[in-house]
Amino acid sequence: MGKQESQTNLSTDETVYDFIGRKILDLHIKPGETININELEKFLNVSRSPIRDALIQLEKEGLVVTIPKKGTIVSKINAARVKDERFLRSCIEERVMEEFLEIYQESDIDEMRAAIEAQESAIKSLDARKFLVYDDTMHSVPFRVTGHEFCLNTVLNMSGHYLRIRLLSLSDMTTLQQTLNQHKTMVDLILKKDAAGLKLLIHEHITDKESEFQSLLNRYPDLFETDIPAAANAVNIWESDFLKQKDITDIEKGN
Repeated sequence: MGKQESQTNLSTDETVYDFIGRKILDLHIKPGETININELEKFLNVSRSPIRDALIQLEKEGLVVTIPKKGTIVSKINAARVKDERFLRSCIEERVMEEFLEIYQESDIDEMRAAIEAQESAIKSLDARKFLVYDDTMHSVPFRVTGHEFCLNTVLNMSGHYLRIRLLSLSDMTTLQQTLNQHKTMVDLILKKDAAGLKLLIHEHITDKESEFQSLLNRYPDLFETDIPAAANAVNIWESDFLKQKDITDIEKGN
């Protein structure tokens, strides 16, 4: 692969760590895939050193796992970790929202509503990834206003299993619409300064997802942690997009 082509694979100011992490979290790469370092080295036209450094950091975050004699593998989704990551996010968001209710301005509500409108547009274009970007935008407003952005970034950096199942669930049109409706309800409760109602909604919105999790587990059992995959990849995973594969396009059918 020529150098000029590789430059398009690693965008301006994007590090190797950013690139691999984005591919994993955005479900371009299927959980359980083996990372071929030689292949990635050629694809990005970088040396092996930054790739190894990136993989070490990603392993600390639980996004990859190194198995002796098998190499580095994109971690499958771990049910226990998803539960803990959701619990942590919910606890922090509940506390942040309590503070937000006391200090928010009308402009903050306008910003949240703008993100919700953008999510409606994402639903119309059947773009789950775009929907999730504006989901994060909306949820980030209370953290920023209360001065707790560090808390949000810390939780997100350690929530790779939760973030992936979150995107996977949004491949379903019903879940997309339900999430959108909950966001609208959240804004209404903020305007009413209903702290108790918000606490219940945050629990439902983030933590109370057992039935949704079981549904995904039943539909995509190979994405969840049961054993270590041994087969090598048949295609270049860096040029693929798992979320757009045939078995994950129910959103396009409106199911």
